[in-house]
Amino acid sequence: MTLDVIALGYAAIGVAVAIGLAIAGRRPTAGDVLLLTAVWPLAGPMILFGDRERCDDHELVSALARASASPLASILPDAETARVLQARLREASARLADLEDVLARPDFDPAAAQRRASELTARGATAAAATAGLRVRTLGQLRELRERYRRELDEVRELMAQLVTQAELVRLQPSIAQASSELVRELVDRVEGLGDLFAYQASLEYEPSPDRSA
Repeated sequence: MTLDVIALGYAAIGVAVAIGLAIAGRRPTAGDVLLLTAVWPLAGPMILFGDRERCDDHELVSALARASASPLASILPDAETARVLQARLREASARLADLEDVLARPDFDPAAAQRRASELTARGATAAAATAGLRVRTLGQLRELRERYRRELDEVRELMAQLVTQAELVRLQPSIAQASSELVRELVDRVEGLGDLFAYQASLEYEPSPDRSA
């Protein structure tokens, strides 16, 4: 079986999935059909179940789909790696959304928490003031964590946008495809590096409270 036959079969499966989604009432757009044709193992579940307007992982799949239609295809991650990257990016986006929601609550206002800690200290309520101080510290850590997620996801988005742009450039000038491998590697490294941020968040969640009995 030749590579051309395999490629045609792969694309045919993507088209069949698009038809199936249409029959199921999902009405895939032209962009969805492009995604399904290029990377249907990733795009199919996302289009069927995902919120396509808000998910960063949709942008990743879209960027990979566009790049796969160019001479960059040979240096892109394989389907299994792409699935892992997609899941990691989706999780990071969800964690950032959770942090945004939590920190928008009035009872998570760091200024109010700091005022409360100062009031308790002034009244001589030592134990309560220590607890309030711990709350101030925790709120600061949550805000720092939110900023780190924002920075990392912003960087990933810019790399994805550059990948799409680079794919168009390589399409016009195929000879520079291999020179673009550094961009693909950086994008993969950035998304994989989100795991370090997950580990940092876990260390905050399970960090023991300071001993206030001394």
